[in-house]
Amino acid sequence: MSDTTAHVVAQAFEECVYRTFGAPSLIRHDRDPRLMSEVFQAFAEMMQSRSCATRSYRPQANGQQERSVKTVKQSVRVYGEDPLQQDWDEIAEKLIFAINNSQDGTRKETPFYLVHGWDAQSMLKAMSSSRKRGSGRQSDALAWRREVNRQQEIALSMSKEHQATEKARRAKEHNETLGRQVKESLPIPTGEVDPNETPPRSLFEPGSRVWLYIERVKPGLTKKLAHRWHGPFRIKKKVEEFAYELELPNRSGYRFYPVVHVSRLKAVSEFGDRPKVRLAPEVDEESRVDFDEELLLEDSWEPGHPSGEYEVETILDDRTPLSTRTNRAVREFKVKWVGYEEPTWEPAANLSCGGLLYDYLRQKRSDRRLQMAQTADEE
Repeated sequence: MSDTTAHVVAQAFEECVYRTFGAPSLIRHDRDPRLMSEVFQAFAEMMQSRSCATRSYRPQANGQQERSVKTVKQSVRVYGEDPLQQDWDEIAEKLIFAINNSQDGTRKETPFYLVHGWDAQSMLKAMSSSRKRGSGRQSDALAWRREVNRQQEIALSMSKEHQATEKARRAKEHNETLGRQVKESLPIPTGEVDPNETPPRSLFEPGSRVWLYIERVKPGLTKKLAHRWHGPFRIKKKVEEFAYELELPNRSGYRFYPVVHVSRLKAVSEFGDRPKVRLAPEVDEESRVDFDEELLLEDSWEPGHPSGEYEVETILDDRTPLSTRTNRAVREFKVKWVGYEEPTWEPAANLSCGGLLYDYLRQKRSDRRLQMAQTADEE
């Protein structure tokens, strides 16, 4: 916690570590101000323990631990659903278990096996292996483990080869695109305009979608778990050479100045167009054979909604009523139906619009994350 003092850290170390394992000869820790303070250093000197601060990517100072913390922190930020950061501890415990059961790139073993001497049986392994013919009941356990390691090394080598090829391809495409955009956006320093050259092109075109970077967060939240890139937003127009105006929707959550610098924008990776070339040639009606076509009803080719089902036009709002002793709280959505003026509140079980519901929940989550960011207009 940010408000924890060095005295509290030393007391917790004495209760959790010293009483169980005794005084250590070496204490490895990160460069936290509470651990680098004079109070904790005096506490370590009193126990005749040497203090060693770690750094990332430095094996001499146990930098692997700092690198693992970075991986866990990025994973928690991605999987966290609560914008108030109330569920990060539950997600961190599950991610730590997954990392401990992943093979280490240096030792070729899982951290769980290096500590306990055996691998934890996962639910996937329990469901995929057979009790009667499972490979775990081989008489020669060493041969079985060598075979498993050999198969795993083959799979890892193949995956690394595919990843290296894909990274090289993406890096080449990115460097070519980036170099061309930078050269075209830079003005000519001599002041002379070549009539044969095309005018410099902007980094972002009006209508393109971008991500917006907001560094500060609301008081009481930590930056480590906060989302910095928000959006996506659309470019409205180019104000200056390195400034763009964003097109903000009519929502109360967007309370920042729409004109931002280009350094705070990042283009959205759009998916390419779907292929329009037909892979197979046209099949004549006479030569086409469909054995199940005769069994279908006459109206099977006509799209429509089942009897008694209404079509959803859009989802406006949502709410969660208070739960009672007999009824459990069920989330309801304010739905605008096609052909009807008045919207109604319906639970998710009554809706048959999976795509609209997914888009609404994703936009709702994005708006809540943006509300947790502190903008310059709120100071």
